[in-house]
Amino acid sequence: MSHMPFSGVITAIITPFEQNGEIDFKAFERLLLSQKKSGISGVVVLGTTGENATLTDQESENLVKYALEHQSEDFHIYVGTGTNDTRTSIEKTIKFSNLKSASGKSPNGVMVVTPYYNKPSQSCIIKHYSEVAKSVRNTPFCIYNVPSRTGINLLPNTLAKIAQENDNIVAIKEAAGNVNAIVEMRNALNQINKQQVRILSGDDATYVPALLCGAEGVISVTSHIIPKTLIQILEMFKKGEVKEVQKLHLATYCINNGIFALPNPIGVKWMLSHLGICGTTLRAPLYSAEGNEVDILKGILAQLQQNNIQF
Repeated sequence: MSHMPFSGVITAIITPFEQNGEIDFKAFERLLLSQKKSGISGVVVLGTTGENATLTDQESENLVKYALEHQSEDFHIYVGTGTNDTRTSIEKTIKFSNLKSASGKSPNGVMVVTPYYNKPSQSCIIKHYSEVAKSVRNTPFCIYNVPSRTGINLLPNTLAKIAQENDNIVAIKEAAGNVNAIVEMRNALNQINKQQVRILSGDDATYVPALLCGAEGVISVTSHIIPKTLIQILEMFKKGEVKEVQKLHLATYCINNGIFALPNPIGVKWMLSHLGICGTTLRAPLYSAEGNEVDILKGILAQLQQNNIQF
């Protein structure tokens, strides 16, 4: 079954490192294969969870090319290409849209974060996204709104104006954790007949409430650990099995909320290490979980087991 670009359950994938700090490509392959086998519809490489800010240009290119070798009709590779500089964002977006792996595969789309640090106005955000989107008119484009990291919030009417001007805007990853914003975004898009633009939850703790408010999927961190359950939630929701969705939401809240008690991706890397997929190494200024942090993460896994959630 092939997926539409930026649909279903997508993982914002980590970048595994060896103890010496180099990228661990063997672990990356294990992770990609496990994600693909679980039924996840795709992964975003070079996102925040992938510690993209600490990667060199060459490392970024190598990582994407490696991931692309695993791409198929039902397992898409997307690339995070946004920066706080419009010109650089355009350059990166063009580069990765046209990048080909050794076997000739290119990414199925790009994800571009709202400019961080600069704190642009809403009208500036519209111009920024339009310029970047127009540079790759034939590439599926996902906006990424994460105010807690960028210092600026993309408003629903702003999204509608960007989508109205750019046909390759197919989705938004909405990570503000505010389900009312998702309602307002869905209504704003519907009012301009842009129903096809998908809203994806970017906040695992509010994944299920987001579905009720107009989201159609999720770009997730915890899907590294419980991918099948997150897929099951979406499938049950589509079938109208609300009681079962509620049951799974309650059973997985311990990880969907608790893992972010630590700066991302410290928690998910520790859990993946516990599962034997990769090590816990991060790049400074992030460091591996220790002491009470490990106790928190062990407690989450224990709670998942008690709730009969597989990982």
